[in-house]
Amino acid sequence: MMHSILKMWGLVVLILSTGFIRAQYSPELKKMINHVREVSYSDSASLFEAGTETIALAKKTKQEGAIADVYLFYGNYFYYVRDMDKARSYFNRANIQAKATKNQHIKTLSTVRLIFIDYEAGIDEPEKELNQMLAEVKLTQDHENTVEIINMLGILKEKKNLPQEATKLYIEGLGFAESHGLGRNAAIFRNNLGLIKIYTGQIDDALIDFEKGLEISRRAKDNSLINHIRINMSVVYVLKDSIKTALKTFNEVIAYARKNNHPRELASAFVNIGSAFNNTNRSAMALSYMDSAIIVLEEHKMYAELTKAYLGKTDVLLNLKKTALARQSLAKARELTDITKNPDDKSSCFLMLYEIENMEKNYKAALENFLQYQGIKDSINKIMNGKVVQELQLKYNVQKKEIELEKEKSKSLVLEKINQNERFIKWLTICLSVIVIILILGVVTFMYSKKLREKQEVFSQQLIEKIEEDRSRISMDLHDDIGQSLSMLKTKISSGKAETDQDEKILESELSRVIEQTREISRRLYPSYLEKIGLVRSVASLSENVQSSTGIECSYDITSAVENLSLSTKTHLYRILQECTNNTIKHSGATALKISVSEKNNEFLLMYQDNGKGIQSKYVKGLGLLSMIERVKMINGTLSLEDKTSKSFKLTLKFKA
Repeated sequence: MMHSILKMWGLVVLILSTGFIRAQYSPELKKMINHVREVSYSDSASLFEAGTETIALAKKTKQEGAIADVYLFYGNYFYYVRDMDKARSYFNRANIQAKATKNQHIKTLSTVRLIFIDYEAGIDEPEKELNQMLAEVKLTQDHENTVEIINMLGILKEKKNLPQEATKLYIEGLGFAESHGLGRNAAIFRNNLGLIKIYTGQIDDALIDFEKGLEISRRAKDNSLINHIRINMSVVYVLKDSIKTALKTFNEVIAYARKNNHPRELASAFVNIGSAFNNTNRSAMALSYMDSAIIVLEEHKMYAELTKAYLGKTDVLLNLKKTALARQSLAKARELTDITKNPDDKSSCFLMLYEIENMEKNYKAALENFLQYQGIKDSINKIMNGKVVQELQLKYNVQKKEIELEKEKSKSLVLEKINQNERFIKWLTICLSVIVIILILGVVTFMYSKKLREKQEVFSQQLIEKIEEDRSRISMDLHDDIGQSLSMLKTKISSGKAETDQDEKILESELSRVIEQTREISRRLYPSYLEKIGLVRSVASLSENVQSSTGIECSYDITSAVENLSLSTKTHLYRILQECTNNTIKHSGATALKISVSEKNNEFLLMYQDNGKGIQSKYVKGLGLLSMIERVKMINGTLSLEDKTSKSFKLTLKFKA
């Protein structure tokens, strides 16, 4: 009984948690549609007020595809309160509107809703049609409808008592939802997997699924889905004998349902926890919850749910051995089946009547009722089969129960052995997985360390080569430029006094040039002027030199806040810019470059851009780039390079003072 109600509740979670906005509506309209979806979980007055405003805006702005979305949420609301005629009407209107406005997503979604309403009414068998639609939505990459249909198929398998096949579908849907970022649907699949695990006795695993689903729902801020999962969690806590935790969670469920005017959710919560208490031999507590559910359902005339509530109450009374009260409760349920025409409920009535007669040792009447139950739906409950008939015949004739007791004992021993084997395999699998993970981490760590050492060796070799290259260059500059100039000056001085004023001017000019060359070599070796004139003027001087010597158009915009940085940091920044300009001059073919340094909240942003041909592959691992990376590390910064399809180069450096 409890699992039947939980399965029904899992379906309601799906219906009211889907319906995503896929069309390209304006931001204002999209916001209003989202509001309609949110209030569809609450009272109809708020829903239709918001829906009317949304439809008016959709017509005014000629975005009439949104009207189909609104009709869909109307249908969701009426399905939720179990007014199937109105739900069917609005799903049909959504379907027609979606077809007229070529809103294929809503057309498919409303069709799925209509198929399932027909199935619940016993009109047709939808599995084949749903599988065809699943293939279509996968081809069109309609991810929301894909998970919707997978979940529907899983529920169909559950209704056919095929939990293994349902589990496969839910696991498939969970993986699909997680891989496509459909958090709300991932939570729904977690919920449904948890329901199956309750039914199969995997209580701890069920709680894990519910907790993960709850976490996802909280991230999605879906309060309705959060409450649905809490209902199921309170049932698990009862089954785990954590009554205090169960009641605390249950009180949160009840508070939400009452606040948001959800009578069906409120009643289902009472029935679910009542069934859980009944199944854990706390039937006296269960009875009060069943009566609370009946009061809510009678007030709102929800006859389908009321039938199940009376059946649940009958089950509780049977556990309490109160057969006379159980007959009265069952009589109410049988009256309601005449209204609902539900064959499942009618067969359940005969099954419970059989239990009452059997408990009162009226075995002939018990046998007749059990045969009635089999005649209506022999496959509803696999717990009872042909052996039950033989057992009733035996009870009726000789009233022997010893055989049944022995069978139950044997069954318990077999189940216990199976559970022990499953636990052993589970722990063995976990241990092996941990060992494999440790081995993989060890191999990855070793490979990373090896690669890091290789990089360090390459960097050291390149650094030595660069140092030797710089020494060679300085030697050549001193020998070829300054050495030769000084030799010429020596010759002129040795030849005697200059004959004319013009010769004196030439001599002075040569001396000035030698002095300037000496200063230039000094600046390249160490920019001592940073300490004297600051970074801003140093970068300005660098830009002017590049522009005057190469013709490259240079611009810069540097905040004065950089002068508050340490000399070491300014030196690293200058060297990075110096390396960038050298690369631009030598390799890029650029005609312009720009340097900017800005500051906000004590965080600096340096940007260097040129319009050249970008980074060439042979320079990606060069010493220049490696030296810049090392300097960035020394100032605790982050470096990023942007190469726009070999048409420009951009360097961005972020660091804090």
